[in-house]
Amino acid sequence: MNDPEFKQLVHKALFAISVALIFAIPLIFIFINRLDNDTENELLKSIKNKETLILYITEDNCSKCNTIKKELNNKNIEYKELNKNKEIDYNKIISTLELDSSNMYSPAIIYIENGEVISYIVDVNSKERLDDYLENYK
Repeated sequence: MNDPEFKQLVHKALFAISVALIFAIPLIFIFINRLDNDTENELLKSIKNKETLILYITEDNCSKCNTIKKELNNKNIEYKELNKNKEIDYNKIISTLELDSSNMYSPAIIYIENGEVISYIVDVNSKERLDDYLENYK
């Protein structure tokens, strides 16, 4: 271990590792920041891009939600789904739409045009109620 060539090799290796870390750490932070921006919720992106869409709000263990979802699919209606229990950005999305989350009873359907809420219906509990609502937006 007292070999001068070995010590010099160890110093070179430590220097190389240090230089690599100096460049790698900022690159890692840049990558993480880009990843966060790229993975911004697709629904939030749609709202910010002023898209027109139907937002379907559902939650776990909701039999009415499953029934209404089947009806939407049977009618070939395109919608974006927002599960209150699974979506970490739920409150952010609802506040972006300037809605009160305490009044969003599932299932709910929100019609968004150019990124703005045009109308919504909460606690959709029947096919007839869904049909009445959708009749205005065909």
